[in-house]
Amino acid sequence: MKADVRKLARGVVKDFAKFDLLTFSSAIAFQVLYAVVPLVMLGLAGLGLVGEQSLWTNHVAPALRRRLSPEAFTIAQRTAQHAMNGDRYAWATLGLLVTLYGVAASLRSMMRPLNNIYGARDTRSWGQRVLVSLGGGAVVMVLVYAALIVVLGGRLIHPHNVVLDVAVFLVRWIVALGVLLLINAALIRIVPEKKRPVRWISIGSALATLCWIGGTLGFGAFISTVSYSSFYGAFAGIVLLLIYLHVSAIAFLLGVTVDSLLREQTQGRSQRGRGRTRAGT
Repeated sequence: MKADVRKLARGVVKDFAKFDLLTFSSAIAFQVLYAVVPLVMLGLAGLGLVGEQSLWTNHVAPALRRRLSPEAFTIAQRTAQHAMNGDRYAWATLGLLVTLYGVAASLRSMMRPLNNIYGARDTRSWGQRVLVSLGGGAVVMVLVYAALIVVLGGRLIHPHNVVLDVAVFLVRWIVALGVLLLINAALIRIVPEKKRPVRWISIGSALATLCWIGGTLGFGAFISTVSYSSFYGAFAGIVLLLIYLHVSAIAFLLGVTVDSLLREQTQGRSQRGRGRTRAGT
């Protein structure tokens, strides 16, 4: 068991160096950063269209106020109000196309590293890759907004009972985790040229999700010990978001790499087992 773990760890380090995954994680982080802004703006416009601006005012804005510098929060508050009120129709129409393009670009930035990890040569044309990324981007957008609706919408439920309140909290986050697993599964299934078997899609999704959760917790612990509001000033939110996205991209590629190596080890043991069986007969 220990030998397998050491072999797996060496394989991860080797693949990260061989395929230059740290560089690709930076590219993915930048592309996702470009997609995050229109994603958030489109979501805020949706709140304005359905008349649920209170979700921002009562739940999201107070959390941001505690974590951002006053200058950064002022910018975020002003931008959110424009998206929910004055610019909501623009973001709900033209902004939807901009958001889809940004998410699709993020998926295209994942194609080469995932193909390298899975040992596939991408034979799709540029047009095919664009169509795949647009279709996958639409799926990812729906799942991302579904997770946000579950997490934020659950805050509107007030059971006035401690047991029910705890139950709502647990269900809310369990469902959100399930949606996150679906997002990772969709990425692993749609993005690479080489399609993974369903069993390994679920394992890869779980590993990528666990690595992302670990990266998120570690980054959260780092943020809690740093008084960045005075150091970064008004740019704190953007700088820290970019760092977090880079950590998340590394975590995602780590999970995918471990998934690929585990499958190789499993297939190797299976082939050796069949070889011994044939020798015995």
